Amino acid sequence: MADVLLVQPPLPKTMADYVEEAVFCPPLGLGYIASNLLFHGFDTHVVDMAIVKMEEDAFKSEVSRHQPKLVGITANTLTYKNALKIAKAAKELNTEICTILGGPHVTFTAEETLANPQVDIVVRREGEATMLELASRLLKGDRRLHEVQGISYKKDGKVVNNPDRPLIQNLDGLPYPARHLFSMRLYKIPGTLVTSRGCPYNCIFCSAGTLSGGRYRVRSHEDVVAEMRQLINRFGVDYFFIADDTFTVFRDRTEKICRGIWELGVKVGWSCEARVNTVSRDVVQEMARSGCVCIQYGVESGSQRILNHIRKGITVEQVKRAVRRSVEAGISTFCNFMMPFPEDTLETLKETEKLMKELKGMGAHLVLSMTTPFPGTYLRTYANELGISILSEDTDRYDFVTPLFTTRHLSIDQIEQVFNDLSSLCDQTIADIFPAKSA
Repeated sequence: MADVLLVQPPLPKTMADYVEEAVFCPPLGLGYIASNLLFHGFDTHVVDMAIVKMEEDAFKSEVSRHQPKLVGITANTLTYKNALKIAKAAKELNTEICTILGGPHVTFTAEETLANPQVDIVVRREGEATMLELASRLLKGDRRLHEVQGISYKKDGKVVNNPDRPLIQNLDGLPYPARHLFSMRLYKIPGTLVTSRGCPYNCIFCSAGTLSGGRYRVRSHEDVVAEMRQLINRFGVDYFFIADDTFTVFRDRTEKICRGIWELGVKVGWSCEARVNTVSRDVVQEMARSGCVCIQYGVESGSQRILNHIRKGITVEQVKRAVRRSVEAGISTFCNFMMPFPEDTLETLKETEKLMKELKGMGAHLVLSMTTPFPGTYLRTYANELGISILSEDTDRYDFVTPLFTTRHLSIDQIEQVFNDLSSLCDQTIADIFPAKSA
């Protein structure tokens, strides 16, 4: 009989053909929560329904086998509806199971989520300390939920939002994710890790800053390299993906991690997401020397006016300079673009097309997605002020390729046409961004 079962829901059925491209790394958020629970003596299991393409009946079999008292389900916008189905399935098997939803989507939609009778508690923002406290209380029959920071729950038919829990400051103090609970061989990039949390920037299309309270917290370079050593020795990993929102914020820290990787004495490859305004020539060369084979830059637009409007904090010239340096260093360089933005016009999108062609000519690979109004973003919160009209609340459609809003300047037909035109410049898919895992 398990204490806690943690679950990653499957992707929508409309994405069934793209599971391998979309689910390429273990759900580290659940891994961190699991390791913290295990460290404190709670019998904990993890089920990643997405990677094994598990159906609802198979999930019920897992619940019957483990008989958990608490079921914790992570939910991003794309998996939200399936998270609700999983919570309902758990309740159908045993009404005494306490169902807890967490993740970025429900953090910003707690009241809407709790309107579903199958959901007992919503964990907002970080989950490690909150899930530990919930397990410590609920498994002992302590139902004083009003004392638990960082949760929302129902009382007398009304939603109660407790105060936020302070963010974890000492990230080095967390045990590494419980990767032994995952089927590591199934993931394209089993060697995924995070070295920081949050983002110090304020882009209108991203909720990372809001999720982290505007704070950017980092792990020490020693702790990061020690985790890499564990991945090499325990799981045979020889390729890493650093899944930070922004890895290269602090130059000195970036260089220390690169030197630490070099000093491991093992030939490894690695990739990361970075910002064009944080990579000097020396940093890029140090990254390449330590085994960086792929770097992704969020470029978003080729129009400086649009970049300023979306509060990206970069210039077109910085984009060109960073791409040139990365390509010259021998790093496979990917530039991610998005469209439309609220102030985009056919003219600004022509500027984006021009920059995409120029970067491709420099040797960069291009990736294009639809701008998506996720909960928690400035884009969604201030949609009316920004002059956009959201077309759908169906979270299954929040897949980065479906147009979800029109603007004051662009109709749905224009958006779809330009997206198709710009897509023709992109010779890469999500799966192409990362090298295949080692055999």
